[in-house]
Parts: sequence; structure tokens; C-alpha cells
Amino acid sequence: MKRSSADGRIMRRLTGAQRAAAASRALFTGAALAVACAAHAAQADAAGMPARTPLSSGITDAPQGKSPYDAQWFDAARMGRLDILQLLIDARQPLDGKNGGGYTALMLNAYHGHRDAVALLLKNGADACVADSRGNTALMGAIFQGELDAARALLAAPCDLNYANASGATAIVFAVLFGRIDFVPELLAHGADVNFTDPRGTTALNVAQSQGNARAVEALKRYGAKY
Repeated sequence: MKRSSADGRIMRRLTGAQRAAAASRALFTGAALAVACAAHAAQADAAGMPARTPLSSGITDAPQGKSPYDAQWFDAARMGRLDILQLLIDARQPLDGKNGGGYTALMLNAYHGHRDAVALLLKNGADACVADSRGNTALMGAIFQGELDAARALLAAPCDLNYANASGATAIVFAVLFGRIDFVPELLAHGADVNFTDPRGTTALNVAQSQGNARAVEALKRYGAKY
């Protein structure tokens, strides 16, 4: 396979030992990445989540003074390319740097359901508690998308599951809003509070009631929610 100019720049940055290890990995080209990333469909805006992915909305992955390989890093994160992610981790790519839309690689992994990539970044020290400009975490993005395997991987991170985004929504509220009510017991098992009240005095049960979501109301009551 012919290497792209980006691949060449990455390889030149690595030590001899890293080059030898990286040579056995599949490399990507800029054209292949562009085609694959463009295939990701936009999702509806809700509970403070962006209406479109950073790529589809025209937000760039321009470097922000942290690494010359930010664009490749974030594209690989969207695609779940473990080989490229590991290559750049070995080259000391900043794990928690944000792209032009304010998203980390871990957020993009989670949003697109790449469980193994989520696990890889967490293993190497990525911070799952980082939030985007709306206060949404990688876990919230995974629940929003229904990518529950990725969400489960994120539950291993030591984050406050009662953290609320800028709209006052916690992970449990996301589960209520987007039809993931069966995921609530897993959140509770990792420390989420079914009766957590946001600064406006709203609980997950209040949210379910306001939606007229009888199934969620009954489920939350079984899980210990109180009026």
C-alpha cells in the first residue's frame, strides 16, 4: 500500500524501535479516511448534544498547538482505528487534546461506538471525565447514541456518575431521554444516584414524568426513585 504524506511524517517522528513495530501495522491514506469519515450520519440534537458530528458540521481538526498529527488522531478516533491510535500514542500524542469542535478522541470513540478504542485510550491514561463545551462527557455521548458497549467500557473510569451537563442532565437522565432505561441499573451499580436532583430541583423521575414515559417512570420507581 502506498503511504500518504501524513504517514511519512508520522514515521519519521518515531524512534527506530517504534518504526520497526509500526511497520507491521496497516497504514491509512488521507483519501480513505475522508471517504470513511464522511459516511457517518448526523444525529439529532437533544439534551445538549450536537446536532451533527464535528466532521459533518464542517468543524475542522486543525492542530491547536499540541501536536502536528491532531487531524490524523481525531480521524482515527472516529473510525476506531486501533493501529493508528496506538501508533500515535507511542509517538506521545496528547490523549485529552480537543479538536476544533471541542471533542476529545475518547468522546469520538464513544460516540461512534468503538468499544475497543475506548478501552485502549483508557488503558493509556485518557481522561473520561473531560467534558465538551456543552458539558457532555464521553459516557453521555455513548448513551445518546445507544452505544452501550462503549458506555460499559467507560464505566470503568473513576468519574462522578452524578455529574450534570450544562442542561442539568446526568447519565441517568440521558438514559431516560433516549430510551436506554434498561442501562440504568448498570449506572446505579457504579455509583449513580437515581434520586439525584439537579440545581433546578429536577430528578430523572421528573424528566420521565414530563415526557409521559410511563415505562421509564415505573422502571425508575423499581430502581428506588422517589417523588
